[in-house]
Order: sequence, then structure tokens, then C-alpha cells
Amino acid sequence: MYLVEKLGEKTIELFHSIFEIVQFLLLIFLHLVNPKSYNPAMRMVLTKQIYFTAIGIIPIFILMAIIFGSVVIGVVIYLSTAYSLESEIGSIIITFVVDEFAPFFTALLISLRSGAAINTEIAVMSVNKELNTLKEYKIDIIDYLFLPRIISGIISVTSLSFLFALIMLGSGYLFTFFYMDMDFNTYKYLLLNAIELRDILTLIFKSFAFGFVIMLIPIYSGLKTQNHYTAIPVSVLNGMVRLFVAVFFIEVLSLIIQFF
Repeated sequence: MYLVEKLGEKTIELFHSIFEIVQFLLLIFLHLVNPKSYNPAMRMVLTKQIYFTAIGIIPIFILMAIIFGSVVIGVVIYLSTAYSLESEIGSIIITFVVDEFAPFFTALLISLRSGAAINTEIAVMSVNKELNTLKEYKIDIIDYLFLPRIISGIISVTSLSFLFALIMLGSGYLFTFFYMDMDFNTYKYLLLNAIELRDILTLIFKSFAFGFVIMLIPIYSGLKTQNHYTAIPVSVLNGMVRLFVAVFFIEVLSLIIQFF
């Protein structure tokens, strides 16, 4: 009977958590489509958040894109030639870089940099009762705190994914030049002939999904922090675990959809 009771309690807790998450998602979507949410204060916070999330990491982001672009595309080209797939090099590079690597790597980088920071910020505000203070002053915390971060996540991941893909493809030419003695025009037309609208749409949709969950999950996790300071690290840890599970779930789901 004890095991049955525990199983029942866990099942009820699971359905209750799912219900709360769905309710929170619907509330966020309602505010996203409401023009009144985009007031001057919200737009000011959004601008600052985009700068923190995307602009501030551009130097290190470009450096990593160049390094990974040269190495990863080099490996792809080497394996393609080793298995006599020279005619498919363009399609392989586009699929690997644009469809998979660029959005996924960007999502991981933004998660590590901004996900933990936002989770900690919301958790501290929750423990310090700052969220209640904002409510007392009739400030909508969804418009003022949550929407700017979610929208900045979508914009940042999408724009940086495109930047990462372009830099990777550009730096990949270095390897093709030295390894295959390929001139730039040949490399350019190789990629242009391989890329399709489907690749661009995949990059956009995956970036949107990654950007949304990268901000939503840390915010939700921070709101669920218990009312004492020792719970903040636990909240951040749980939030990051959920975030990485969500990122990998989106990646796997995207692969399944593309496969079929």
C-alpha cells in the first residue's frame, strides 16, 4: 500500500506540474500577442537584454565559430573524400552546419551564459520578495521581467545562429583551399547549389524553439524557488538540467521530423 500511495503521489505531482507549466505557457503567449505588453519600459529592458545576451559575446563567439568552422568542416570534407562522396560535399556541409551544428551550438552557448544568470536573477528576486513588491506597485512582472528575456532569447539565438553558420562556412574554405586546392568561386557555388529553402527554415524554426525554452525554463525554475537562500543553487541546478533536457529534446525531435 505504501508503494501504491507513493506512486499515486508522484503521479499527481507530475500532472500538477504539467498543468502549471501549460498554464504558464498560455499566459506567456497571451502577453506575447498583446500589443499593450510592448510599453516603453518593456522595450527598454528588451534592448538591454539583447545587448547582454547577444552583443556582449560576439568577439568570443566569432573566434569559436572560426575555430570550429575550420576544424569541423575540415573533418566533414576529409571523411567525404575518404568515402568517395566528393559530389555530395556541398549538401553534407550545408546539412551539418546550417541545419544542425550552428543552432545547436549557439543554443548551448547561450544556455551556459544566460540561462543560469536569468535563473539566478529570478530566484533571488523571488526569495527577496522583490516580485511581490513589483506586484504591489501594479507592475506586470510578465511584461516587465519575462517577455523582454524571452523575446531577447529568440532574437539572440536566431541572429547568432545565422552568424555562426556564415562564419563556419566562410572559415571552412580555408581547409578546402589547403586540402583540396579549391578556389573560392568553386567553393561558393558548391554551397549555393546545395542550400535549399528547407535548410533556412529549419535553422529559423530551431533557433526560435531554442531561444524560447532557453529563457522560459530558467524563468519558470526561478519562480519555483523555495523561500530561503540555500534553495537558490538547487533551483539553478534543476533549471539547467531541465534546460539541457529540453534543448536535446528539440534537437532529437528536429532530426526525427527531418528524417520523415
